[in-house]
Amino acid sequence: MKNSLLKGTAAMLCAALLMQGTGLSFPKSANDSYTLFASAAEADYPWSTYLKNSASWFGTSEAIQVAEDCLTYQLSEGGWQKGMGTEHTGDWAHTTIDNDATTSQIRFLMRTYGQTGQQKYFDAAMKGVDALFKMQYSNGGYMQCLNTPGTYHAHITLNDGAYVHVMEIMKEMRDKTGDFTAVSDAYSAKAAASLEKAIQCLLDMQIEVKGVKTAWCQQHDENTLAPASARAYELPSVCTSESAGVIQFLYKEAQATGRADIIRSVNAAIQWFKDVTLYGIKFVSQGDDKVVVQDANADPLWARFYDIDKQIPLFSDRDSSVHYDVSEISQERRTGYAWYGNWGKNVVNLALLEEPAEVEPEYTGTLISSLLVHDTKNGGSWSIQKNLKAGSTIYGDRDFTVTTLNNALAGAEYVQTACNSKSYSGNLAELTAAQDILVYVLIDLRLPTEQGVTPDWLSGWTERDIWLTSSNTVSYLVYEKELKAGETVTLGSNGTDVSVVNYFAAAVPAPVIPETTTTTTVITTKPPILKVLTGDVDDNGIVDVRDAVMLARIVSEDTGTGVTAQGLINAECDGAENIKSGDLKVLLQYLANSIPDFPV
Repeated sequence: MKNSLLKGTAAMLCAALLMQGTGLSFPKSANDSYTLFASAAEADYPWSTYLKNSASWFGTSEAIQVAEDCLTYQLSEGGWQKGMGTEHTGDWAHTTIDNDATTSQIRFLMRTYGQTGQQKYFDAAMKGVDALFKMQYSNGGYMQCLNTPGTYHAHITLNDGAYVHVMEIMKEMRDKTGDFTAVSDAYSAKAAASLEKAIQCLLDMQIEVKGVKTAWCQQHDENTLAPASARAYELPSVCTSESAGVIQFLYKEAQATGRADIIRSVNAAIQWFKDVTLYGIKFVSQGDDKVVVQDANADPLWARFYDIDKQIPLFSDRDSSVHYDVSEISQERRTGYAWYGNWGKNVVNLALLEEPAEVEPEYTGTLISSLLVHDTKNGGSWSIQKNLKAGSTIYGDRDFTVTTLNNALAGAEYVQTACNSKSYSGNLAELTAAQDILVYVLIDLRLPTEQGVTPDWLSGWTERDIWLTSSNTVSYLVYEKELKAGETVTLGSNGTDVSVVNYFAAAVPAPVIPETTTTTTVITTKPPILKVLTGDVDDNGIVDVRDAVMLARIVSEDTGTGVTAQGLINAECDGAENIKSGDLKVLLQYLANSIPDFPV
């Protein structure tokens, strides 16, 4: 431990010296161009120095002592605080990926395990990885600190390369390379899914200005993905230091996968860095101050932050005031922060990747002879799947699954759309029938019930009393249309409402009308009308999705439902006195055909 503390003291001095310069970054190794940052975490354990050591060093007594310290300071949440040996309170007392925390300890423990074979180090590392999984939102972003909702620490953070550091671990786990050759297949698969979501989140967060993609902010809102503030003088902006590391990671991913959406993102970001390069100036110390001076021979420079709308350097003070000239902020902030640096040097030297031609993808199924997807950006996430059932994955870019569905949809061939296609303003696809079929479109119940919006293109479809729910607690309304073999129908826009999920579609064979000389019998898939009024909460003579919506409002004590006295009687679904959540549960089970009748 003594050696660790001595190294920590040296690291503090190095960090202080680095902070006086204009560039705070340096490569991990000669073979790795990702950006690392001098951080406060180096004050007690110099992780970047440790991780540059040879593999054999991690079997030394010094390394083993640090590994033991990692076990000692590991939080019950699974990760580590920043400044591992420093006691924190409040938000910083939780697991964080800021200042190289958690990701560094995981790597250190895996390397020590590789040299010693001691299982306790491997187990602690996997517990840390589990914490990283917990820190990922459903939209793919990684939070700065675990279990700190409602604070800026809950934002998705790219700060000091934190997001990239997590993705690097997930990539190595996915491929079972680097420090993670020993991980199980289960962890490898989970890391692959985490990485895919993290990359998609980056693409979704990339800041656009008048339709042109730029780069990223230090932090993004965990719900809206919009640029967000960090400290008082770190305002929503396009940030070069964090974006540089993101671009270099995505560039390699684009080269490896050839994904058109990543290529377009990377190329746009590289071009943005070129467009905002500053020439002919230096940011230098002058006595106890720092000033911008003209120098025709100066190396290219980049501001730390750029105003999103004006695309010019942005500066701020501890009062969050906005300035466009660094001389206007206080001397304390002017000299105590890296407002300019060479972060874009490696980015602008990257060759633009060749963008594949935009081809509308087309898919073929059994009942669906052709599905032509117009949303080329997300078309790769579309597909035609068989056998719709509980557990089926609904979208190609999300892990949401079907939880309950009506028998009319069971076993259907279905169109697995991209949830991100909900933002596409034009018609999403053209669907052509291979035989006579019934086509169903399933839309988020919140569109018509909460926001009063049903896409106009569904006006020619028939709304059906069919129910489906998903693992992300969304309920879907179902619209039906009959197609003859060879006929084509347009699947329009979801309305570009980002607060709901996209629709998806399904197809079943059309009912057969048998020939007869006397009578004609039509076989339909329409659910039978209830023999009793139980469940008919809106008192309109039938039991359908709207009754479940009204009952949910009654259970939540919404006094504006307008339910009638008869409706309240009909709302008693579970056979017990008083209307409560059990009645809603039984009604949903009935609508999903999970039970044959009400227990009353």
